[in-house]
Amino acid sequence: GRPEVEAIIENMDLKKQLYSDLGQQCKPETVFASNTSSLSITQMAEASGRPEKFVGIHFFNPVQIMKLVEVIKTEYTDPTVFDNTV
Repeated sequence: GRPEVEAIIENMDLKKQLYSDLGQQCKPETVFASNTSSLSITQMAEASGRPEKFVGIHFFNPVQIMKLVEVIKTEYTDPTVFDNTV
């Protein structure tokens, strides 16, 4: 599935609630990606209810100049999901 990228405030409780809600509302094939730079991707993945379809994405700044994106997987991330995200 196509990744849905989240970039809300860096608050773990809010992110976990968002992913819990999205996990119930989005199609099963939806892949979630967080743009966090400091919080646990694994904790958010677990909260989503679909940790195998979860990655972290970090855009380097300044985005318009830096053509570099880091994709982070967890112990749960399905290798195919990771490869398709990269």
